[in-house]
Amino acid sequence: MKRRYLSFIALAITIFYGVGFAAFDETPQGYAAIGGAVVALSWIAVGVFGRDDDSGRRRRRRERRDGRV
Repeated sequence: MKRRYLSFIALAITIFYGVGFAAFDETPQGYAAIGGAVVALSWIAVGVFGRDDDSGRRRRRRERRDGRV
């Protein structure tokens, strides 16, 4: 999956986690630990499963280096 999409999903999870603190008068027990773990795992997934878009400068540089251009 493209890194851009995964980053957007991870950012949305992070924002909703923060909004959850404001939405509850008294945060449920374990909310911070469980929510923090979910946020951390979402950003780890961005790093592990995210694929960079291989267009633009990198591709052209590689093509020049390999003599394809």
